[in-house]
Amino acid sequence: MDDLTKARKAFTGVCIQQTFPGDIHTVTFQSKPTRTNEDRYVVEHWDDIGEPASPSWIFLAVLDGHGGPQTSEYTASHLPSLIHAALRSLVGAAKPETPDPKSISDLLSSQIKLFDHEIGKVVKRVCRNIRNLDDSQVQGIVEGPHRDALLRANSGTTLTMALIDGERTNLWVAGVGDSSVVLSKALPGGHRTGERLLTLHNVSTPSEYARVALAHPSYEANILKNDRVLGGVTVTRAIGDFAFKLPRIYSRRVFTKLPSTWSDRVHEGVTQYNFTPPYITAASEARHINLKGIRDQHPILLLYSDGVNGAIDGYFLFRQQNPCKADPANVVGALLGDMLDPVFMRAVFQHGVESKWIGENGNRAVELLGNILGGTDASRLTQVLDPALLSDDGERDLYVDDTTIVICPLVCPVPMVPS
Repeated sequence: MDDLTKARKAFTGVCIQQTFPGDIHTVTFQSKPTRTNEDRYVVEHWDDIGEPASPSWIFLAVLDGHGGPQTSEYTASHLPSLIHAALRSLVGAAKPETPDPKSISDLLSSQIKLFDHEIGKVVKRVCRNIRNLDDSQVQGIVEGPHRDALLRANSGTTLTMALIDGERTNLWVAGVGDSSVVLSKALPGGHRTGERLLTLHNVSTPSEYARVALAHPSYEANILKNDRVLGGVTVTRAIGDFAFKLPRIYSRRVFTKLPSTWSDRVHEGVTQYNFTPPYITAASEARHINLKGIRDQHPILLLYSDGVNGAIDGYFLFRQQNPCKADPANVVGALLGDMLDPVFMRAVFQHGVESKWIGENGNRAVELLGNILGGTDASRLTQVLDPALLSDDGERDLYVDDTTIVICPLVCPVPMVPS
């Protein structure tokens, strides 16, 4: 067995991968044993939307947790069923007509906002009259029956979701934060390209940076300290993260007493610089895409956490001196092609890539991630698996963030799933 084959075998062994009906492929990855993967993903087939015996709808989501896995886990476990129920009601009320696409976009956005609101509402109810509570009373709350609710309010998660109707003629996407949803389309000659469908809600997006800055008084000097919200995080929209949404007394008296993976700079920000919350919002972006006009381009949908963007940028991996400037959406879209442009790919990664290296029936999400992290370079694939070389917090090289990818083709019919 040659070095590349060994490295790929070791890499696939670390990947947590799954294949679902409809040829949907997923992978989630974190190779540092001391780190807990805070990403979550959802793949569900809903066979009770619309007329009886109609093809199943598909719901997909990728969630990138931060500060702990509690919010991403809770959201992945509970939000899909709420959206499912609301969608059934909307479609049922519209019969025999089909709901207006915008009404479904609005439904997705409203469900995200309501879900987040309920998380924060519990904190305010449990910590009622927080200014008048003594330390022992606060400690009793922190250690009491509502501890889990406080943990999922303190941590946070991005959310990128997609909803596909049974005929695969309509696609809805919605999200908060900087996880991505990308549409890959075929080009002549076997190549592909990729288009980002939602804005990245982080401080690197100029419109988001400006929105956050302008929402607060100009005399606040630390709103975007060191290009981070309150000096702590880069995301500008998220579910949870109530230390950035509620007055700082909640952080000083409650949130800082909870276990989390937040860094010291986050604690500093929410306890010292929080004057006019909220600084992070759960107001989502949603849009509808009509798939009828692009069927001949064999569209493929990708959802992924920002670990993919970081790996393509390469700053914390193998391109510290000259990070890649290519659009990650175009890169991942192109990597799904049967034909890969070797000049373009080497310019992006500074290593070779190979289509179908995992085999015709292998997991395409694993193949995609393998090409991003090391491609045909056995040494690179080996390094990203070596705990001794990997940083825990991104403060030094090498650093591999939690990374999750969901790939779903949009041309084949969705199989019925037995109830």
